[in-house]
Amino acid sequence: MMMMKNNKKQIIISSIIILLPIVAGLVIWNYLPEKMATHWNANGEVDRWNSKVFAILGIPAIFLIAHLGCVFVTLRDPKNKEQNKKVSNMALWIMPIFSLILTGTTYAIALGNTIGMDMIVRILIGLMFVILGNYMPKCKQNHTIGVRVTWTLQNEENWNKTHRFTGKLWVLGGIIILATMFIPMNHYIHAFLSVCIVLSFLPMLYSYVYYRKQLKMGIVTKENIKDTTSGKKTSTGAMVVGTLIVVIAGVFLFTGKYEVEFGETSFTIDALYWDDATVAYADIDEIEYRDRDDPKAFDSRTFGYGSFHVLMGEFKNSEFGAYTRYSYTSCDSCVVLNIDGNILVINEKNEENTKELYQELVKRVNK
Repeated sequence: MMMMKNNKKQIIISSIIILLPIVAGLVIWNYLPEKMATHWNANGEVDRWNSKVFAILGIPAIFLIAHLGCVFVTLRDPKNKEQNKKVSNMALWIMPIFSLILTGTTYAIALGNTIGMDMIVRILIGLMFVILGNYMPKCKQNHTIGVRVTWTLQNEENWNKTHRFTGKLWVLGGIIILATMFIPMNHYIHAFLSVCIVLSFLPMLYSYVYYRKQLKMGIVTKENIKDTTSGKKTSTGAMVVGTLIVVIAGVFLFTGKYEVEFGETSFTIDALYWDDATVAYADIDEIEYRDRDDPKAFDSRTFGYGSFHVLMGEFKNSEFGAYTRYSYTSCDSCVVLNIDGNILVINEKNEENTKELYQELVKRVNK
């Protein structure tokens, strides 16, 4: 609590800065549309809209809550009492910077300016790794910031060596992320996730290898690095959970599929990770083939599953209202079905197969 009091002035100032976009939003209130883009997909295309009230008041409030949570967790750690001032300041000012840039960009887009939000995010992430990498070697032992594994927390030399290595690694990783920001998104995502995995796990591996080196040289013993049973469980559990999260996230981000199976009186969409759907040919009122399935027309995914590979579930946009979608992101064309007044959008993995799907549906409906 003492640390919170000592940093009270900076906490108040940084919190006010986070909320400054609210003032700017109120000033330009009459110039902003009633619905504003508030979420973008991996390709930098709008996939969620919210009211002007939420965009102006809600987004900065979310940043403020995240900021105060990070500050509380960081400053309540007794080991941060003598933390390097630059490192403490970094923890205090990340959210204000993000709030100003991202909320400002949201306003600019709402006012009609053409700005690639995906490009802004790529630049911010790359710069964040470069900046964090520069601060890593200055970070002193603590339980909230840095590479917090048993071997670093129990040995100051291991901590210092690991964080010098991590600093160089993160700067390099940030430069790689910045260098790849102009490549197509489907390649960028693979590169980005690969870099993040390396930046997360290589420092822990380095710390363990350095510990084994110290052990071999007799500089430390297992007793020096001994940890409590609960501590071991926590460290092991954190690594296991972290690994599982990365693996599961990777699986869901890059997988997902469905197959269209034709029957005598109906066709079925057999989907992985989402509900199957069966449509009777007799219920189809209209079939339309579109060369361009423009994802910018999506207002939002109201309920469903989405990855960089496939989109499935319930959607809503200005053209169709509420509708159902099963589509692969690799294909620009689609088939739009009107089924008793309900819209279904579907495609295959490429344009050729989507045309074949359309022709097969027309043939069976007109049979």
